[in-house]
Amino acid sequence: MEDVLDIRVLVGVEITHVPPQKIGPLALLARKLGAEIVVAHGETPVEPVRPGTNRAALDAIVDILSHPGFITLEEADLARENNVCLEITSRSGHNITNGHVARIAKQARAKMVVDTDTHAPGDLIDSARAQQIAVGAGLTEDEAAAIVKHHAILG
Repeated sequence: MEDVLDIRVLVGVEITHVPPQKIGPLALLARKLGAEIVVAHGETPVEPVRPGTNRAALDAIVDILSHPGFITLEEADLARENNVCLEITSRSGHNITNGHVARIAKQARAKMVVDTDTHAPGDLIDSARAQQIAVGAGLTEDEAAAIVKHHAILG
């Protein structure tokens, strides 16, 4: 596949719009069935999920909490403790809280990833665009470069 699209394909799942109490069991099932990466749809203001979804995903120790919206410092601390990446997204709409997510993640020293929430081939981005998005979220050039380089396999 890499010779066609120059991307690495991972087996994974995004857990989306499920009751918070179901996120943990679904994440475990996904891993049991072979998921290499488990992403949970966060509490974005654009496609709202049930309150408590961010916390449930962080407790389930998913790999990425995508578009976590107005994530709290307590939740970002939990993300750091559980090694969950918080998403800085290129997706229109979800990206309106990127600045907040970056600020809170930096304050908590939580990991971040630049991701696309790709729904179609045109949504894919390259590393240069990912770095622009990270800088646009309020990260320095060096911080953005480090996140894009370190998490290129996930972003």
